Amino acid sequence: MSLTLEILDPREDPEPAGWERLRTAAGQCVTWRYDLLRAYAWAAQAPVLLTVLREDGVAVGAVSASLRGIRPSRGVYASARRDPAGILDVHAPGNRSQKGWWFAGDLEPERRRELLRGYVRGVRRELGPGWRSVVWREVSPGEPALLPGLVRVGLPTAPLARLATPWTGLDGWYAGLDRARRESLRRRARSFAADPGLSIGVGPAREFVTAAEAAALRAANDLKHRNRLFPLAPLPLPYLEALVGGDEVVAIAYRGREGRLLGLSLILDHPRWPVCLSWGAVTPEDGGRKHLYFDGYVRMVEWAVAAGKAGLVLGKGQAEAKSSLGAELVPSSALAVPL
Repeated sequence: MSLTLEILDPREDPEPAGWERLRTAAGQCVTWRYDLLRAYAWAAQAPVLLTVLREDGVAVGAVSASLRGIRPSRGVYASARRDPAGILDVHAPGNRSQKGWWFAGDLEPERRRELLRGYVRGVRRELGPGWRSVVWREVSPGEPALLPGLVRVGLPTAPLARLATPWTGLDGWYAGLDRARRESLRRRARSFAADPGLSIGVGPAREFVTAAEAAALRAANDLKHRNRLFPLAPLPLPYLEALVGGDEVVAIAYRGREGRLLGLSLILDHPRWPVCLSWGAVTPEDGGRKHLYFDGYVRMVEWAVAAGKAGLVLGKGQAEAKSSLGAELVPSSALAVPL
């Protein structure tokens, strides 16, 4: 088969033909919708390169990467000018729980490897000789053999937490937790549910939160954990407007007496494994409530079980806490390969 690459800058280029059909066939979450890719690219600190892989003209996969140039940006949006040299950083846009490369259908490992090898060759020609290496992020066990390149350097990264939800109710989940964790979750859930000064909403995000509220809480949370060397800009309001305004995002929203948003979890819906995109909460010092973080997991599990989901992708970070909630920690790594 003949492989061709459709290389796009989501800021400027129109949506490629068949993109939604490809995204759906590959089972990808809403963050890969093209309008969201565009909003993300405009707010990114490095240019985004989206590549559609086509065999005999038929789209079979995609790769998203940031172009980390020799002059790193800090706290500013990406320039329209492309650096003459740098590193190709393959990652999912706006979400560390997903990979930056995927395929439509269950392709054989060798075919996947050939497609990625063709991707690397084509992008190297597109970018020029100054782009000397590619970094593949969120590489799972067994995947390094599928990635092209013989010389490589691997670095372990935070594990990905996944919680299977095969139960018919919360009691099935509670039964697998240690006694102290189980009792604390139940006690707090009862207390919050009975609190007249607190309302808890679970359902389509557009019904429980505005984009402005979500953006503000997300930004405050992101800034607390900002990387000092390469600080990522918080997701902007236009991105959150597109995200929460659709049908593919679920919210768990906590509000106080005056309707103030005190805590918010956003979940990317999926037929089998929804992805927990973000959590943010007002600190107790600023009028928030203690322990909303753990109560949020109770509401997530309750929603996932009722909706018949296979499980929840709880994401990265707070590995010890998520493990105590019954999540499996899947090892992950970043793999650097010379071009």
